[in-house]
Amino acid sequence: MLLKFEDMTTEQKLGMVFCARRFQPEDVDFIIEMLKKRALGCIQVPYMQPDIIKKLLDAADYPVLCINDTEQGFTPANLPRASLASLSACDNPEYFKSFAKGIAVHAKAAGLNGTWGPVLDILTVDAPCKVGRCFSSDPEKIVEKAAIIAQVFKDNGFLSTGKHFPGGTDVGYDTHMAEGVSNLTEEELLKQDIYPYIELNKRGLLPCIMTTHTVFKNIDPDYPASLSKKCIDIIRKQGFDGVAFTDSLAMMGILQKYGEENAYGLAVSAGNDIVLPNLRTSVKDAFNMFVHQYELGIITDERLDEATRRVLKAMEFVAAEPANPSEFTEQDFENLKNVSRDCVTAVLDNGVNAKLDGKNEDKLFIVITNGPAGDLIEQEISEKPGWYSPTLIGKTIEAEFPGAGLGFLPEFPTSGENEKILTLASNYREVIFMTYCDSPCYLGTDSMTKRVEAVINCLSLSGKVSTVCHFGSPYALKSISHIKRKIFGYKNKESQKYAVEVLSGKLEAKGKLPYNVEFQ
Repeated sequence: MLLKFEDMTTEQKLGMVFCARRFQPEDVDFIIEMLKKRALGCIQVPYMQPDIIKKLLDAADYPVLCINDTEQGFTPANLPRASLASLSACDNPEYFKSFAKGIAVHAKAAGLNGTWGPVLDILTVDAPCKVGRCFSSDPEKIVEKAAIIAQVFKDNGFLSTGKHFPGGTDVGYDTHMAEGVSNLTEEELLKQDIYPYIELNKRGLLPCIMTTHTVFKNIDPDYPASLSKKCIDIIRKQGFDGVAFTDSLAMMGILQKYGEENAYGLAVSAGNDIVLPNLRTSVKDAFNMFVHQYELGIITDERLDEATRRVLKAMEFVAAEPANPSEFTEQDFENLKNVSRDCVTAVLDNGVNAKLDGKNEDKLFIVITNGPAGDLIEQEISEKPGWYSPTLIGKTIEAEFPGAGLGFLPEFPTSGENEKILTLASNYREVIFMTYCDSPCYLGTDSMTKRVEAVINCLSLSGKVSTVCHFGSPYALKSISHIKRKIFGYKNKESQKYAVEVLSGKLEAKGKLPYNVEFQ
């Protein structure tokens, strides 16, 4: 059933503007209680826990918004995963459609009716926790690619969310760790960072936005965008009347400076329509803090009514049956599978080929590991969980370059380990580095370690380093001395095999670098 605004109590309206995000047993019980009272607007669905999803959906007789991030695909569907960077590197519209269909079809079947995406951030500088999650450095290309995904979502009655408004291309902080600061003016934002939001909104493809925890000093020096009416009003003046979510209020950019309860009131007062509370706090305690902000008058009835109406409109959208829902086909699966192969990108000096020339016996491959240190030479590596696989890289090198040298260097090498690898390199004419960096939140950087950079730069002075093959952020190679052959595989495990095959000449590097990176 659809809820009617005129029949709602204040408690129900407050619930509409709140997202439940924690799922300990006591939280699940409280969420079910809220749902039975029709007093909850949104759930950040724990999509790896289908038993909990079923309990929650069984308790709701109205279209509560069931949302989560699906930035690399819908994990439980067990489809090939693809970062937005690798999708952009392929530059194939059909791949974007398959990516979006994979999410919409499988997520809806699992009980979700929306997502926090696509990411509309423009990447022009190394930005921790953003590289790999962004389409491009070019606002026009972001619109082009995001529109494909948003259209598939819309066609399937799947709510999408552009994030993180209003951008901040000059921010070099991870706002999970600290409040970001931008010097961009409103005029500059409208021309660049906000441009994708305006264009998608014109096309009817921006039902929701998510606000960022960055202070835009030239617009509102006192509060980050997520708590700033001045910032949120910019997009409202452009005709956007959809739901504004806060980014997570569990982030340190908020908690360290504003405090948890204060942030709830400030967020709604500023114009957000649904808050994402601190997930470290029980749902009951967080909601009680939220209600207290209303009781104190921080959240006014006028603002609460406005937010509730927008949430109810979003519920109407997800409750409607789409006219022509998508079918996820074998070709869609094949398209997603091909992303890891087709995204591999070669950045080459003039006259240089992606394929390595010369005898294998003259080559030393040095693979940076995320595992424990060992004796470096032909060592067995204990595979660590995650997307980066030195073992896969090493085995592929052995298959594609029989007779070549193979050494492994930890990402935090000791002086002794550096000495061993440099001594090993003295026996070869050519050195190829296989490097990586990870980019989850709370790392504070998307770079390689300074120790690894030092080894590469020192060896490059000998003239032996012909190639760096990198997985993760392309910006990580900005600190590296000029290398004539740079190969990028982005954040895909399968790309690590394909990148080595590009070096051997078995495959062509079809990808295009999605970001404008000024290498040395």
